[in-house]
Order: sequence, then C-alpha cells, then structure tokens
Amino acid sequence: MADPKALIALSGGVDSAVAAILMQEQGYELTGVTMRLWPKSRCCDEKDIEDAADVCARLDIPYTVLDYREAFRRQVVDVFVAEYQAGRTPNPCARCNQFLKFDALLMEGEKLGASLLATGHYARLAETPSGAALLRGRDDAKDQSYFLFAIGATLLPRLRFPVGGMNKDEVRAMARKHGLPVAAKQDSQDICFVPDGDYRRFLEDYAGLDMAQEGEMVDSRGQLIGHHPGTLHFTVGQRRGLGGGSGQPRYVLALDPVQNRVIVGAEDELYRRAASLDACNWLTDLSPGESHAVTVKLRYRSRAEPAILHLLPDARAELRFPEPQRAVTPGQAAVCYQGERLLGGGWIRNTE
Repeated sequence: MADPKALIALSGGVDSAVAAILMQEQGYELTGVTMRLWPKSRCCDEKDIEDAADVCARLDIPYTVLDYREAFRRQVVDVFVAEYQAGRTPNPCARCNQFLKFDALLMEGEKLGASLLATGHYARLAETPSGAALLRGRDDAKDQSYFLFAIGATLLPRLRFPVGGMNKDEVRAMARKHGLPVAAKQDSQDICFVPDGDYRRFLEDYAGLDMAQEGEMVDSRGQLIGHHPGTLHFTVGQRRGLGGGSGQPRYVLALDPVQNRVIVGAEDELYRRAASLDACNWLTDLSPGESHAVTVKLRYRSRAEPAILHLLPDARAELRFPEPQRAVTPGQAAVCYQGERLLGGGWIRNTE
C-alpha cells in the first residue's frame, strides 16, 4: 500500500466509527482524531468525545482531541451571525468544511506522517482521465456531497469516504457486528452549535443582537401593509408570523436589513428564474465564459433541478432555471452536478 498511514476524523457517531473499521480492514495504520469546536453542541461534545475514544480503544488505534474552538468561532460562528445581520440565511456546515475541517485535519495528519484523511461522510470518490472526481453518496437519503462542494479540488486525492457506497442500515449493521455501542446512536441534526435548534435565541444570547427592532413590512411594490418585530426573525420563504388580514397567505420574499424592511407577497412571487453566485469553487476544470447544463441543489434537502450554469470571472457564476424555482435564498449554497458527479458551486447572493 502506497499510503499506509491515515487520519480518521471521528465525530462520536456511527458513520465515522464504521469508516474507521473499513479503513482498518483495508490495511491502513490509523490515528483517530476529534475536533473540539464549541462548548455546547450537537456534534463533538464531551459525550461524543467519550464515544470516539471508546471506538479507538476497541479498534486499538491511537486517539487525540484537537482544540479548534477559536478557529471555529472566527471562521464559522461569527460569519453565521454576520450573514443573518446582512439579511441572508447562512449554511455553516458547508462553510466549516470549506474553511476549517479538511485543511486543518490534513495538516494535522502531515505532522503524524499520515498523508490521507478519512471521514464518515456519505460521498464517493472516483478516478477519471482528468483526475479525482467527487460523487454523490449511494444512499440518496443520506448523501452529503452538498456540504462538500467548497473543499479544494487538490485535496480530493488525499481523501477517503469509506461509507459513501453504503446505506445507513448497512452502516449500523456493521457497527453492531463489531460490537460498537454507537451502532444505535441517533444522528446529529440541525446546526451543531445551536443545540436547541433556536437560532434566534442563539443570535440574542451569544452575539447580543437586539432582536426587537421594529420596522416596516411592505409588499413587492413597496406599499406598507404592517410592521414586523425585527428582520432577524425572518427568512426567505417563511409564512408563519406575518400576520393576517390579506385574504391570502403571505410569504417572506426578501429582507432589507439596511432599511429594516421585510418584503412579503403571495406564493407565486417566491419563484425566481435566475440566481447570482459568488465565492464559487469548482472541483473540475471550468473556465469563465463557459456555459454548462447542470442540475443544482439550492438547499440540502431540495431536489436537484435543471439549470444552465454560466461561469463568470472572479469566482462568480450565474444560474438560469428553465422552470422558476421557489424561495431561492441568499446565503445558501447552490451546488451543481452533472449526473452523479459534483462539479462544485457557490454562495447565492442575488436572485431574479
């Protein structure tokens, strides 16, 4: 084996535990590692660290915990807060993969002589004539390739996703076969550093943001129709909390934090024919000026929809949709595919 040493990133859950088993069965010399990211979280908290340590003890591999709390706060949490203040809806999981986890863990592996990094993500890798390609996970219900769009293309040959060709039932069955207590452990959900799922409370308690900034609620023509308690309480596509009296349901169409306005309208006004992306990252050779037929996911749980991708200079792009798309949300990631292959994507900034 050319690269016998590998780092295995352990979250304390069943997916990364089984990834460790598979890597060990393939003959890799492993070191287990967990990143301590946040004092109270749904992922990598003290119980998760205990579970990861137990997995390593059972597999007889060394284990270490790395303190990345300050980097996580700066590169993920503070940006999360700033995005909400700017009227966008952030995606911290993809940003964590982009700016923290993979680069940092590969560097940690180099210190130990390990050139490879394995994780429990549901994604796959394949060799093509143009180099390594990142593919969807085989289990559509668990596919996590969406969150990996922003990692560097040059890192792909050094990554391993051992469970990417499995479904969840197969993963749990393997964990049970090896007698791992995490076999029945629940998956973590939502944003890891917002343990109760209430992002509004987090913005208020952690960042000290004033959530009660009353402003105007207007329709798409700018006509005043009421008032709101603060733009931070709303996201694009939201229906609840908008008041009644219009004769038909209202939805949030856009947020204007500069003028402290919430723009609302009928559901048919939520649909958009185009979106502008910035800070794009491509995992294959794409150049400004090119256009490509793709399918695109506009949020993790959405279906991949057809679109035409136009590449622009300065890591920008434009997506045009043959069929208008509902609630295209600034701040979210638009992730592009051709078949099973993930091409990359960018962050939604504006819509038409």
